[in-house]
Amino acid sequence: MLVDYLTAQGYTVLGTRSTLQAHEALKNDTFDIVMSDLRLEDGNGLDLLRQVRQISPRTYGILMTGYATMDTAVEAIRIGLFDYLIKPVLPAQLDLLLGRLESMRQLQSENLYLRQAQSPEITSSNVVWGRSALMQDILEMVKKVAATHATVLIQGESGTGKEVVAHAIMQNSPRANQPFVKVNCAAVPETLLESEFFGHEKGAFTGAVARREGRFETANGGTLLLDEIAEIPMSLQVKLLRVLQEREFERVGGNKTIRVDVRLIASTNRDLQEEVRRGNFREDLYYRLNVVPINLPPLRLRGEDLTDLIEFYVAHFARKHGKNLTGVSPESMERLKAYRWPGNVRELQNTLERAVIMATHEGMIEIPDFALAEKPGIFSNLSVSDTLPTVDEMERRLIGYMLLQTNHNKTRAAEKLSISLRTLRNKLRTYREMGFDTDKPETWVEAPNPPEMKMAMRDEA
Repeated sequence: MLVDYLTAQGYTVLGTRSTLQAHEALKNDTFDIVMSDLRLEDGNGLDLLRQVRQISPRTYGILMTGYATMDTAVEAIRIGLFDYLIKPVLPAQLDLLLGRLESMRQLQSENLYLRQAQSPEITSSNVVWGRSALMQDILEMVKKVAATHATVLIQGESGTGKEVVAHAIMQNSPRANQPFVKVNCAAVPETLLESEFFGHEKGAFTGAVARREGRFETANGGTLLLDEIAEIPMSLQVKLLRVLQEREFERVGGNKTIRVDVRLIASTNRDLQEEVRRGNFREDLYYRLNVVPINLPPLRLRGEDLTDLIEFYVAHFARKHGKNLTGVSPESMERLKAYRWPGNVRELQNTLERAVIMATHEGMIEIPDFALAEKPGIFSNLSVSDTLPTVDEMERRLIGYMLLQTNHNKTRAAEKLSISLRTLRNKLRTYREMGFDTDKPETWVEAPNPPEMKMAMRDEA
């Protein structure tokens, strides 16, 4: 009767006739609710639901009985069952119960969102988008795409705010109150990435001591952000393509097909089209992801936004650290505007927060307040110089910056510079012959002259 009634109400229901069948079903699938009678032919409903709660804490348990006692009611509460029903269970009573459960599920999803989103301290709801035409176009794009369920691909350099844009899309979408789950594909070992995405069954591999839900299951009904998606190996790209096409997958070590309703947002600091050309990324997956592309500009192309960003972050960090600061001095503003910000908005945030912390006075932040905060070149001759650097000097600085950005990975640096690895090595050999320490590009990236030339100039003086 319950199976027929709940099916007619639109629920997906599985009825079993024994605890043995129930355990088999629980091994092969995940259920939101398990309803059980107290007295069963081959066991006890309390024992069954206790085991369900241990296996899947997110599953709600409901006990039904025609033999209500205080002891069973107390035990039901103790093991965390959602409700305790006295038979016969009336349809109106069941409707009321499921309505309460839906409300509980909503609260659980919101809690999951708060725990898993781990949003940046400055979120998309209070960040300054900027007045530049570039950012206004992106803001309009975000508003349009947020109202849909379309897959979004966000591309941009590190620190340009890809995650903030993803948050903005989620927060303004119909899934705003559903789970928002993030996976940094570059931070998960390649051997564990499939399990991270799709989950695994108990015993699927060494260390799989229990069944585990993957991020796609956790995000069911909500939004999944795959950050650094270019890092996904080719073998997993095929399976990801299937999920995007069919909205279904199997856990590692399992044979049960699981269907999900997930809105996917992908982000990367690489040019995915170039990765496709190089054979590092599947072309069919690229087109599946690139339904709505959003390309974030680097901060150096957002000159008219810089003043607003600086004022906003200084005010924010001054409140955070209890400082009475009103902004930056005109001289500091000019220096900040002249710097190219290779780390983009993230670097700007860190620089301004350190300056706020180091300021020992009230009012305006002055140039000396940035002294301990600056990275190579923030207030160097690259930012403000009376003499323009030569082409060779600019080339050397660019190579140095790229080595720093790629953590001294010469192959990656060469790719970003669009030169061959051999050319990069030849350049570095030339710099070593000139006296530069190529193992420490931060010591020479801003130097206008080779060390021996500096010494000669000093001797002449």
